[in-house]
Amino acid sequence: MGTSDIVFIVVVIAIIVALIIWIATIFARAKRMSGASDALLAVQLEELAANPPTTTSNGPQVSGERSEPVMTAGENSLKAGAASTKEGRLTELSELHAGGLISDDELATARAKILAE
Repeated sequence: MGTSDIVFIVVVIAIIVALIIWIATIFARAKRMSGASDALLAVQLEELAANPPTTTSNGPQVSGERSEPVMTAGENSLKAGAASTKEGRLTELSELHAGGLISDDELATARAKILAE
């Protein structure tokens, strides 16, 4: 075994050690970032649980899922048409229901209110 063989083995060992240190550093950073991400996610979820956002959707909804702003918008549009005939208001109400903006229960309630006037 000559000097060149020993130098080659030392260089290979140094490269292997450097790779191991590099991989260990990557894993340590990833673990720290993951912990930070998990903590940040936990904080964001707590904030969302404390203050849930109001959402609107164009798809069909169950009346329990309906947000207050959507109901208010529907009621406002009905109030805007208050000067029109009952027939026109009932037609507008049917269109809101067909578009999925109001539920069956809301349709029945608003319809009864219009017919009672």
